[in-house]
Amino acid sequence: MKHNDEYLFRRAEKAIIGHELYLRADMSRSLLDKYVHLPKNKFASIFRQFTGKGFPGYINELRLERAAKLLRENHKHTIESIAHDCGIPVSQTFYRLFNEKYGMTPAQYRAKHQ
Repeated sequence: MKHNDEYLFRRAEKAIIGHELYLRADMSRSLLDKYVHLPKNKFASIFRQFTGKGFPGYINELRLERAAKLLRENHKHTIESIAHDCGIPVSQTFYRLFNEKYGMTPAQYRAKHQ
């Protein structure tokens, strides 16, 4: 059972990262289902089991990691454009999530890493 759960998670992870689905603002279970079918009764539990987060938390974690990379590497792009490119089109949501993860605003993070 546990081996099968890990197989399901790895397939989902491969689709999410490989196809960069996490960067889509419309990322959802139904979108993921187009790439890999996860049984409804397993969907939530496998993300918690293998990431320690629910599906939305896992997706946001990937988005924020990409945003942090872009903030370090692309000094000419606005913070809002980076947020949008990372699948978080609402600036307030991006700022809140970023601050929760990194303990500073995106601008402070960028300044720290220049």
